[in-house]
This record gives sequence, structure tokens and C-alpha cells, in this order.
Amino acid sequence: MEIRSCQLSELDQLIQLLDEEFIFGKGRIISLRQRFPTVFCRNNLHNIMICADGEEIVSALAMRQFDWRENGETLQGAMIGAVYTHPAHRKKGLSSRLLEASAIQLHEQGVDFGVLWSEQQSFYARLGWVPSDCGVLGKAETGDLMPEPSGDVTILPLVANAPRLEGIRQHQLNSMILRRPDDYRQLPVPAESVNVLWHENQGKAAYALLGSSGETRFLYELAGDTACFLALWREACRDCRQILINDRAGSPSFHWLTDQTGVSWKNKSLAMWLPLSERVSMTRLRQWHIPYFDRI
Repeated sequence: MEIRSCQLSELDQLIQLLDEEFIFGKGRIISLRQRFPTVFCRNNLHNIMICADGEEIVSALAMRQFDWRENGETLQGAMIGAVYTHPAHRKKGLSSRLLEASAIQLHEQGVDFGVLWSEQQSFYARLGWVPSDCGVLGKAETGDLMPEPSGDVTILPLVANAPRLEGIRQHQLNSMILRRPDDYRQLPVPAESVNVLWHENQGKAAYALLGSSGETRFLYELAGDTACFLALWREACRDCRQILINDRAGSPSFHWLTDQTGVSWKNKSLAMWLPLSERVSMTRLRQWHIPYFDRI
């Protein structure tokens, strides 16, 4: 068994395996190649680790490095996802070996911390990952609301308006993942499309990142001036049966949705962190939140 970075000639084989495990095998559509175009691509091969048995890929994981800013300081982070082992090779410690190798590689590259999301937290805890998550999942049934269209809410091209959205985020947040325009091409599972809703009135502006799949909507982000939230919420709820909200406990959107809508919340304790440099401690990491839209 050889642990190394994925080669370009192996990428199609790997994506086929991962799609069967995480996408098509679960009745979903749209390949990981399209969902995470900056991860499963030629330029990110050094961040895709595989365990190969000859020409066969038997285990793999993907990493995405990113910039994290807190109070003016920029740190280097890396998220890990798509942790996979072929069914015939499970219970052999291959995923553990890949995770250990990836942590060594990230440390050598000067990355300050790692983050991943899992329900199998005891497995990752044995490798030094620490659980801490302030994320919450909200849910509202919208079938009986049927709000009228908000004529003053527009749908904007997502990638082209990245600088405008980043301006709002950087004004509002003290700690945040910094997004490049291409990062807005992500399509989180299980959404089949993502749009940005924009509302502006009398110098006040806000936006909503909204995913869709059938009659379900996914509100990934509601940011900007809270005076604009009602119009965005009404538009987000149109023509769907339910809306799921990914948020952070204590955020302005969390408070507004709690006070103004029928959203019910539950904790989503999935995040696990790994300090990789002296610049980052668990005390610091426990205060951070990576939006669902940014994850792999």
C-alpha cells in the first residue's frame, strides 16, 4: 500500500469512486467534480491524498486550504472531507494512515489548523481531533405561508457579485473564512442549485445564499442589514414546502430568525479541529464557525 498525492491520470477513477459513495449511491445527483470544482481539479491534486494498491485506489481524502481572518490577523486553515475507503479494504486502518499523513503534510506547509465534520467523532478523536461546534440547524415548514413575491428582491449572478458579498461579510464578521470568486461556485450536497438573493433599500443592503432541491430550500447565509431580512426571508420561502437554515448560534441572522419566524433550532455538533501551529489554540478554535456553504 502506497500513500501519496493523487495523480492527474487517477482523478477520474477517484471521482467515480467518491461519487458512488457520497452522491449517486445515495440517490443524489451532480458529481463532486461539479459540486467542488476548486477541490477535485488539476490545481488541487497535491491536496488529494490516496492510498493505492498498485493501480487501484483503495482509500482517499480531499483537503482544501483557505485563508481565515480574525480581528485583522490572517491564518492558514485546511478542511478535510470525502474520507473514503473501499468496502473491501475497511477495518485496516487506511483512513487513519491517510489522516496522519495529511496532518504531517499540512504542518510542513505552514498550515495553522485543520477542520472537518463528522458524526463518527470518536474515530477522529483518537487521532488528535477535538470536537467543538457552535453551528445550528433551523427548520421551518413554509407550505402554509405562501408569501407574496417581493418585487424589490433580485437574483444576482453569484460569482460575478462575490466582491459585493465579501464586502458585507467583512464588515459584519470579526472572524471568517475569506472567499475568492471561484469559491462561490460550490454546490453543497444535496442542493441542485444555489442563488444569491439581494435586497437594497435606502442605503441598506443584505443578501441570502439560497440552495434548492425540489420543494426544499437551504438558507446557507443571511447577512447584511437586518432591516432587509424580511424581504429576503419572504422570497426564500416562496414556492417551497420547507426551508432548512445553516447558521451559528448568536449571529444576527440567528437572532432575527428566532424572533421573527417560526424556525425551530437544534445543535449540529459535527465540527472537529486540529491545531497545527503555535498560533492557534483550542481555546481560540472553539469560538470559530465555518459556514456550511464553504465545507467539503
